[in-house]
Amino acid sequence: MTKNPPHILVVDSNNATLKYIEFTLTGIGYKSTLAKNGLEAIEKAKNHHFDLIISDLYLPLMSGNDLVRLIRKTPEYRLTPFIFLSDNDEEETWIQNLNDGADDFITKPFKQEVFISKIKAHIKKTQIRKEITDSSIKNKLNFDKGNIVYCTPKKNKFKIPQQYIKTPVKHVQSDQDLFTYLKEEQVWRIIIDDNAIWAISILDKISKTIEGLIPIDILISDSKDTEKFDYLLTNHIDSFLYKQLDERLIIHQINSSIQQELNLKNKYFNALNTAAKQSPIRFENQYNENISDFNIQVIHQAYNKLAGGDFYETFSVDSQKKIIVVGDVMGKKWDAWFFVPAYIAYIRSTINFFLSREEFDFIKSPGKFLKIINQSIFKDLKLSEVFTTLSIVTVCSQTSKVSIASAGALQPLFYNAKENKLTQLNIVGTLLGVIPDAHYLSLIQNFDQGDKLLLYTDGYIEAVNDRTGNMIGDKVFLENIHQVMGKASIQLSDIEYQLIHSLNISKFDDDRTLLLVQKN
Repeated sequence: MTKNPPHILVVDSNNATLKYIEFTLTGIGYKSTLAKNGLEAIEKAKNHHFDLIISDLYLPLMSGNDLVRLIRKTPEYRLTPFIFLSDNDEEETWIQNLNDGADDFITKPFKQEVFISKIKAHIKKTQIRKEITDSSIKNKLNFDKGNIVYCTPKKNKFKIPQQYIKTPVKHVQSDQDLFTYLKEEQVWRIIIDDNAIWAISILDKISKTIEGLIPIDILISDSKDTEKFDYLLTNHIDSFLYKQLDERLIIHQINSSIQQELNLKNKYFNALNTAAKQSPIRFENQYNENISDFNIQVIHQAYNKLAGGDFYETFSVDSQKKIIVVGDVMGKKWDAWFFVPAYIAYIRSTINFFLSREEFDFIKSPGKFLKIINQSIFKDLKLSEVFTTLSIVTVCSQTSKVSIASAGALQPLFYNAKENKLTQLNIVGTLLGVIPDAHYLSLIQNFDQGDKLLLYTDGYIEAVNDRTGNMIGDKVFLENIHQVMGKASIQLSDIEYQLIHSLNISKFDDDRTLLLVQKN
C-alpha cells in the first residue's frame, strides 16, 4: 500500500502567503490544508489528521499563541510539530512561543530552500517520534495488558458480549475520549460501530493517526448497504464484523484476532530481547570519575531494563582532559538499539583519528567533530532513515573550561554557583543524518568552584506526573532541580530522587540518561 504523503495545516490570514506555502509544499510532494484564522484551524484539526502545523504568529479571532496552546490540549496533537511564521525576531517573543508549545519558528521573509529544509527535518523527526511513542511491546504480554476500544453511538449501541472477550473492552463515545485513550493505554484493537457517526466521519483521521499500528474492525448493520461499504473501503480497515451473525461467531472472530496479534508481538519481543542481550556493547547504569577538581557522573537507565536508543561513551585524552558523548537514536524502541553500535563505531573511530593529530584541537571545537560525523552518517545507506541526537562535552581541568556541541539534543542546564542561577545554555543544532552540510557551534564555558553542567535526554521530560496526568516538560523539570543544583557537591541520584518524589513519577516510558559535570 502506498504511503500517504505528509499532510500539513497552514494557518495565515494573508491569502498570498497561503498560496505560496501551498505551492512550495506541493512541489516537494506534501499535501496541505489552508486556514485563515485560528478558529478555522481548530475545526479542521478536529476532522483531519495533520503531520505538521505552520501558523502565522499574528492571526485574527485568536492569536497564534492561543492556537498552539489549544492544539497542545488535544491528545492527538500533543507531539505534532508546530512552527510559527513571523517578522518579529525579538528573542523574548520566540521564547514565549516555545514556552506556549511551539517547536520552531521561521522569520519572514524566508528563503524557500530554508523553509523546505526545516519542514522536511521536522517531518522526518515526527515520523520517527510516532514510532517511538508506540508502546505495544511489554515484558509480559497477555490479554490483561491490552484493551479493545469500542467506538459506539450514544444511544442504541450494539452490545458486544464483553464477559466472553479475553481482553477488557473500553467503550468510547467521542473523538476526545478515543484519542486520549489511545495515548494513555495499551490498545490491541479498535472496533467501530457503523452507527457511531462521530467515529465513521473521522475514520481517515483515526487510521492515519495510528499509522497501521492498531487494527481497525467495523461492525456492520446492513451487509447490503453498498454505499457505506464503498466509503469504508477507501480507508484502512482490517476486517468487518456483521451484527446479524450469531454472537458466538462474533466473539470467536474478536478473540482469534487478539490471539494472533498477541502471538506476533510475543515473537517480535522475544527476538529483540535475545538480540539485545547478545549485543557486544554494554553501558554501565552509573559512571563516576574525578578529573583533578572536576567530577563527572552519568546515570543511564534503559527502558524496561532492556537496551534502547540512549547511549553514552567516555574518552580519556590525558590525565586532565576527558570527552563524554551522550546520544539518543530516534527509531522504534528496539530497532533503535541495533543502530547504536554503528553510531558508536563512527564516534570511536573519528575521535581516535583526530586525537592523534596535533593540528586538531578537539577540546576547543567539538562542533567540528559533529560536522564530520554527520557527513559520514548521512552518506551511510543503512542509517539514512534513522536520526540521532548527540551531545559532545569536553572537560579540561587544566584550563577549567568545558566545551559543548549539540546535534538536536535538549538544551543543557548550567548552574552558576556565584550567582545561584540555573539557566538553559543556548546550544542547539540539526539532528545527525538530516542534512549533509549542517554546521555545529561549540560553546566554551568557564567553570568556577561549585559550577555545574547537566545534560538530560527526553526520557525525563516526557515522563508523566501520576497525580496530574501531565507530561513533566522542560519548565517543570528545571524548576524542580534548581534547589538540588544549589548544593556544594551533588550526586545524580539526588536529582532522580527529587524528580520522582516531588513530581509523582512512578515509571519512565523511555530510556533516560543524565550527565553531570561539576567543579569541586
